[in-house]
Amino acid sequence: MADSGKTILHINFADIIDQPLSLNGATRHRFRFIDVDALAHKSTIHVLEFEDLPSAPYAVISYVWRGLPPLPNETSTLPRINVKGAEGADPISVEGLRIVSLAAERQGCKLIWLDALCILQDDDDDKAWQIQRMYDIYRSSSECIVAPGGLQRLVSLTEETSWASRAWTLQEAIAPPSVHCLFAWDRGDCCFQSNFPLRVTQLEGTRAGIASLKTALEMAMKGSGVRLFDLQGKEMDLPSEDYRILMFGDAARDRPRIRELIDAMDMKGKEGMFTAIWRSSFMRAAKYPVDAVFSTMGIMGVTLDARKFGNEDRLGATIALMRAILARGGRAEWLGIATKALPNPRLSTLPVFPGVDAARRPILEMRDGMKDVADVMDTGWRLEGTPGGVMDADGYFRFSALATSVRRTEENGESARVFRSEGLGNWEVVGRGEGSHTAVLIGRWEQYNNGAFGVMRNPWDQALMILEEGSGGRFSNVGYAFVKEEVVKTGSWGERVVVVGGPN
Repeated sequence: MADSGKTILHINFADIIDQPLSLNGATRHRFRFIDVDALAHKSTIHVLEFEDLPSAPYAVISYVWRGLPPLPNETSTLPRINVKGAEGADPISVEGLRIVSLAAERQGCKLIWLDALCILQDDDDDKAWQIQRMYDIYRSSSECIVAPGGLQRLVSLTEETSWASRAWTLQEAIAPPSVHCLFAWDRGDCCFQSNFPLRVTQLEGTRAGIASLKTALEMAMKGSGVRLFDLQGKEMDLPSEDYRILMFGDAARDRPRIRELIDAMDMKGKEGMFTAIWRSSFMRAAKYPVDAVFSTMGIMGVTLDARKFGNEDRLGATIALMRAILARGGRAEWLGIATKALPNPRLSTLPVFPGVDAARRPILEMRDGMKDVADVMDTGWRLEGTPGGVMDADGYFRFSALATSVRRTEENGESARVFRSEGLGNWEVVGRGEGSHTAVLIGRWEQYNNGAFGVMRNPWDQALMILEEGSGGRFSNVGYAFVKEEVVKTGSWGERVVVVGGPN
């Protein structure tokens, strides 16, 4: 191996005891990796430590810490391991870890990065250092292997998991150059077919299959109606007539979450990706609210000092992220990510931050109560031409945009001066100073285009944010409207500088 590294753990499977593993020989602020060959073929967990990211190709592992339990009749001669400092996580199946290493080896990787074993879980300083470099770890990898059901066992394609609703898995799906999912499979090499093919490769000597994550997500969106063929083109029987890929969630219930992840992957490196990232982050949950920011900051080109924010300080970290984006000349691509949700009372250019229900699924506060976040979020489009500007430490966003005075009206229908806002009723454009509120143009509706989804034409493509003035000439957002272009060309529209945040 080109990068030998320093050995900090070398333990044979047979020597693993019912005690949490500890990396006692590790040094803080180092990169750690697991030797693939030792894990796959020598029944050994061999953890190496490096001062810099290794040049040898490595795979990062994406999974959930609290996944699906072992099957009742499932047995293995290999042990399960716990890690010191991560006692709240599921035990890791060594057999599952061995299969992961075989998948990594198939993808040409010599090393594996697994957060449970490669971060000092009982050392907050090392964790903060690793979080600041997490995006670089994923971006510099050769491959990401996704185990949606966690590391207690591999799940089948038809088992639901929480992988697509967890915060950290968003970055793990976006940053690496290649991403494949790993699942229980014993039908051999074959190909699912719907609008497009999904090639499945069974790993030799295992009951596991591997396939492209993005194509699997697209096929999950398809729902039922898929067919299965062997590699010679002969059709194979599906396990059931209504066979569906469910390991990313149910296509009916979780469609927005899956769709926005696909959009983010499609737009990687392109203008418009950040909107999909902001939306996706609101449809996911984390043990600590601040991780919603730490898990996305690298994708957006920002590195925050994790030590400056408490575990509950999502607001402070979000403002810091926004300020950094704007300071480097970026745009407010977070505007309008959930136009039906209530504005955040302390940061009204965003929706209220999501909570979680009893099943640990993200929920959002609406005017008529709490709703599953996937029922609230807008998906499949972005705003082109959102404004740039500056933001102060309290989250007040100062920018210039076309604006006009508006007021509520009982007049029905729509015209060049009357428009409707979902949730806020009808409004009319009036002369400056004559209205109760101010409407500002924040961008133009533009669909994400993907071959898996139909093309939609939308004449109501001008996005407005409706503002209420508070003290000191500052405004807060109360809601959104989408109007035809004729509305912003009628009446007293003019360029204006506004400061929007709060209101509390």
